[in-house]
Amino acid sequence: MDIPDLNTLLDAGSPYFTHLSGAVFIVILVLLFLTLLSTAGYFPVLLSITSYTPIVARLKAKGVPFIEPEQLRELMQSGSVQDCMSRLKSYGYLIDVPIECTPDQAEEELLLAWYEEVTLLRSQAPRDAWLFFDAVLFFQEIAKVKRIIRLIHMGRAGAIAATPGLWPEGCSPDLAAKLGNVRSMSEGVRLLQETRYGEPLLSSLALYEKEKSVFYLDHALDCMGFSELKSQMSMVQTYLASPYRDFIAVLIDIQNIRALIRVKHSGWNPDAIPPCLVDGGQELPMWRLVQMNEMMSVPDLLRQLSGTGYDPVLSPVLRTYPSTDTMLRMDMALDQYLLDTISRLGLTYYHIGGPLLWYLVAKEFELRNIRIILSGLYDGFSADKITPMLITVPEET
Repeated sequence: MDIPDLNTLLDAGSPYFTHLSGAVFIVILVLLFLTLLSTAGYFPVLLSITSYTPIVARLKAKGVPFIEPEQLRELMQSGSVQDCMSRLKSYGYLIDVPIECTPDQAEEELLLAWYEEVTLLRSQAPRDAWLFFDAVLFFQEIAKVKRIIRLIHMGRAGAIAATPGLWPEGCSPDLAAKLGNVRSMSEGVRLLQETRYGEPLLSSLALYEKEKSVFYLDHALDCMGFSELKSQMSMVQTYLASPYRDFIAVLIDIQNIRALIRVKHSGWNPDAIPPCLVDGGQELPMWRLVQMNEMMSVPDLLRQLSGTGYDPVLSPVLRTYPSTDTMLRMDMALDQYLLDTISRLGLTYYHIGGPLLWYLVAKEFELRNIRIILSGLYDGFSADKITPMLITVPEET
């Protein structure tokens, strides 16, 4: 009905539709329209929350038992590698390897199972999280390259061809066979030039040859991974990106702190360090990293962390510097901080990916805990010697 017809109806003296009731009716329509406009932006968020519910429920049911202190104590008190393996198998771990396997065989099996699980998680996760999972999978490819680098560094290149599941993308059987026969890192890096990882490795090869440390090669690969991660996150929709961006920012902070600690401990020239730093940290922007780089020692460097969340984490460890195990304890402290932080993010962003992030990080630490315990028992270490190497959640009281 157009306006003239409405006026005619009102002028006719309809007892049910007066000027006042017509005005009220129009106001109600306007308010309803505005309400729909104001809530339209929440519909994708609500749909996203709903899409995360099934996978979060599955992950909670599955759990991550071996970051729990009590479970780890029971594992360490098994008494032998065989008893420990039996307990792990009862939880569904290492099903495809014999009880008498070596720690290296167990490590390979754990890595293969983890890579397969992340691929499965990506297929089950909401489409909104696929970009993040793609970046995680790329980091796993980088981890496979790091494994090859370490095997070459330790003179065990022959083991490369034995595990096809741990070859990075682009590594053909022919390339794996050639890598298994290399006698030097330069030869291995030259062979890897036919993959996407060759160029970053080549740029760091001179430093490796000078210091005989895989740190430089690892860092070149890490920078490649963070570049990919930030690129993927830039394409995630804004209302879903917060948990992933917060996680990446903390990860970058920790990466930069580790890099600065190692290069200061090794006595690098400060002018050579900036290319080793990654922009985009949560508490440590690039300008602050540049200031930290001006410090000439590890203690002076760590004092620059005052006022950040990393200060109370590293300050207690600094008191023992430069004892032989201080560097390892700093690494462990930063790992523990990462798990504690991701636990908080998991709760903060519970409905938009937080639990997924927590599971990914916690699971990696769990698998590392298992590898450490198996290796420790294999070498005859006591529980007291193994425990400081483990990353755990707080013990329930």
